[in-house]
Amino acid sequence: MSTQTHLSYYIRPVCASDAANLNTLCWAKRSPTRVNELIARASKLMDKQRGMGVVGVCDNAACAFGMLTLWPRTAEVSDLIVNTQYRGCGIGSAIIRYLTETACSLNVQTLEIGAALSNPRALALYRRLGFSDDRVIVIDLGQGPEPVLYLTKQLSRD
Repeated sequence: MSTQTHLSYYIRPVCASDAANLNTLCWAKRSPTRVNELIARASKLMDKQRGMGVVGVCDNAACAFGMLTLWPRTAEVSDLIVNTQYRGCGIGSAIIRYLTETACSLNVQTLEIGAALSNPRALALYRRLGFSDDRVIVIDLGQGPEPVLYLTKQLSRD
């Protein structure tokens, strides 16, 4: 849990120049190539108006990331990560809200997000933000197959 009581941050679309900070602050175990591929995928989604990637910026560095992908019947928030130093400060919630608003503007009706069952903190956050348990799928998130709970949220067209 972060000891910071007030943190100044903002959310913006990801750009290629964020790769080094994201690699260092969020995905130290991933190769720079994989981080660049993720950013390129987010940029392609944005170009095609099929989603986007965003970063949370604190202390002039990208310290958090989240991506929205539009699928034929739903949209998905994925790859959400916040540097451990900044967790508990509202950045993850802000990213989810930003991507939810984006999904609404793209006329998405159902938004989903997944978390490993071994990550109760993420599950609690998603439930607090209005997502409801939907289904469990076993997925390899990089440490071998594990159960992932997908939660969904119905979006209004207002």
